Amino acid sequence: MYKIAATENMKKLMGDYFLSLESGSKKIAWCTSVGPAELLRSFGFEVYFPENHGALLGATRTAMDFIPEAIKCGYSGHVCSYTTADIGSFLKQKTPLQSHYNLKGIPKPDIIAYNTNQCREVEDWFTFYADYFKCPIVGIQPPRHLDEVTKDEVELVVKQFKK
Repeated sequence: MYKIAATENMKKLMGDYFLSLESGSKKIAWCTSVGPAELLRSFGFEVYFPENHGALLGATRTAMDFIPEAIKCGYSGHVCSYTTADIGSFLKQKTPLQSHYNLKGIPKPDIIAYNTNQCREVEDWFTFYADYFKCPIVGIQPPRHLDEVTKDEVELVVKQFKK
């Protein structure tokens, strides 16, 4: 079997990233993949992306071990598998981060921020964690499916970012 040359470097890079989240040296912000990560970093937060954890669950072929847990709690099996796999993994307190990087689990958030640009379900997904961890949650909800972006839409999103 052919091994990609960058595999070991990537594993170390990802391991260092996840270990930095567990170190406790910075406050942790959870964020969706389309931001506002840059804004959170400018405020001094280390940023964790639950969607990356969802992808890791898929890549390690463990997602189906966890999705039924989320379904038992009332999440539909028809929503994003990242959502249900991630929540199920949390409920079972089991993650590939433990076996791959020797971490205790996912990092505890100090704040959660989402953007519904890519899907609306992230609001429900991240609200689950905000309720569990009793931490603040903020969201950006841009208009979707537009043929043309007008000044009104831009002002709406700017107002949300400022808030």
